[in-house]
Formats: sequence, structure tokens, C-alpha cells
Amino acid sequence: MRRSAILLGTVLAVLALASCGSPAATTGQPTAAPGAAKITIQDGFGSVELAAAATRVVSLEWTYTEELLALGVTPVGVADKALYNDWVTAGPRIAESTVDVGTRQEPNLETIASLKPDLIVGNADRLANNIESLKAIAPVVAFRWNDPAKAQLAVMKESFTSLGEAVGKDAEAAKALAGLDATVASAKEKLTAVDGAFALAYPAGGAGAATVTIFAKTSLASQILEEAGMTNAWTGNADSDGLSTVGVEALTRLPADVNFLYVSPSSDDTFAKLADNKVWTGLPFVKAARTYKLDPTPWFYGGPTSAEQLLNQTVATLVK
Repeated sequence: MRRSAILLGTVLAVLALASCGSPAATTGQPTAAPGAAKITIQDGFGSVELAAAATRVVSLEWTYTEELLALGVTPVGVADKALYNDWVTAGPRIAESTVDVGTRQEPNLETIASLKPDLIVGNADRLANNIESLKAIAPVVAFRWNDPAKAQLAVMKESFTSLGEAVGKDAEAAKALAGLDATVASAKEKLTAVDGAFALAYPAGGAGAATVTIFAKTSLASQILEEAGMTNAWTGNADSDGLSTVGVEALTRLPADVNFLYVSPSSDDTFAKLADNKVWTGLPFVKAARTYKLDPTPWFYGGPTSAEQLLNQTVATLVK
């Protein structure tokens, strides 16, 4: 997309002021109605104050793109738009009018500025290096979804509620979380008929055909399923995201009656390729046909919509 020389000059001037440490006025601060109360949001860097509910939002993370759509908000810009529909299969789709603003790792500041947003939302870890440049364009709310001091499920609910406040959709956020609670309760009742604990895995991408990533108890996906009364059988060490990347041999630690849930691209199904792997085919749960593919793939790092999809797919897969 071509941008006018005037717009480019304006953006560069704003960013230059920010990089020099000069106080730059926030260009996209929403305008409050007379007497309206300000909105204060807590994110991964502290407090963010908005003069009014945001209406022109740019999302730099799929989690918050999903959540905005669930709240009935159409973002004016999103990162990695083309890939979103491939990975996040739950909830409304991104509108054609929504502009792609680059990748989640390297969003295009000029494109973002051209959209004149009154709020930019993203992940605190990803935005740490360019947070000041983004603040020069509009207020930024950067959530930290893997806060080691909190359970990831609790963090998801808190950030979703805060995002609802930021865009003036408090009631919609509360309704969505109530819907998630109802889905959890329904799943819990149905899953009482399932014998054995679960393990949840996906291909370890580039680490080798006989390598998988498993969700530990500290992960969001595990906590969603455990909220519904299931027990995670995997007890291996995990990283800060709650993930364990291991060779197939490590799966021998799982109990014989485990329900092994997994996701994998149909075009490159790692688990199908393991058909000739003697360790894999010798696992008791594989011999007993207790491996189950979830399809379409749920987004394991999403909001209430993806959480409900994971629960519904698990029930549909395990409850006969």
C-alpha cells in the first residue's frame, strides 16, 4: 500500500521525538464525553489510563484479536492477518476491511499510525522493545499472559475483562465469561464418564519427527481441561509457557490408560509418521487406540472462545 509523503513525514517526526526522549503527545487518545470517568487498565508494565472507551483498536497478538472479535469489536488493524484464520479456528473471522499491520514480531509502525488508532493492544514480551514508539502513536495496553505469579487461566480471564473495559464492552465480557463457565460445567458433567487422565500434545515443529510438545499443568490449555474435572497425566519439567518438548521415548512415563489428545496439520501429521516408530507403536495407550486427534485445531493460547472450543472438542472426542 502506498502512503503519502505527508503521512510518512508526520510518522517519522513523531517517532523521532519519542526516540530522543522528548515528550510526544499521544495522537490517538480517545476523546471523553464531558464528565465521563477515565478508564484505568493494568497491564504488564503498570497502569494505562484512557480518557474514554477505545473504538479504533489495533491488535498485535492473535489472542487479543480473538477476544476483540468475541466482544463485537472489529479491529482497524491486526498483525499476521493472513495466518490468523489458519491457526485460530474459533469465533468470528477478521473483517476484510481490517488492515494487516505486519507480523506480531515486527509490526509496521507507519501502517499502524496511518490507521489513527485510539488503542494498541498486544503481548508485553513482544512489545517490550518498541513500546515507546507505539505509545507515540496511541495508548498501548500490553498484557503479560504467562505471568509466573498467576495461573494462566486466571490471567486470561483478567486480561479479557480488562480489554472489555478498555473498549466499553464490560457487559459483553461478563457474558462471554459466564458462557465459558457454563461450558466448563457442562463438560465436567459429561467427562465424568471418561476413564483415565489426559495428555495433550502437538508436533514440536522442526525439532524432528519423533519429537513432540506436551502441555504441562501450568499451561492454559491444561488448566482449561482440569477446570472441567480432568487430570493431566504429564508431570515432566516445563518452560515458562507451560510446555515440555520431548522425544517419543519420554512418553513411556505416561500411564497405560491415558487419553492422548493431540493436534497436527493434516498435510504433515507427525503422529501419523510415527506409525513405523517402534517406541511409539509399543506404547500401551497407542496399542489400546487411546490416541485422539482434535480437528479443527484449537488455538491453545486464546481467550474464552478458544477455551470453549477446546472443551467442546474434547467432550465430542472422548464421550461416546
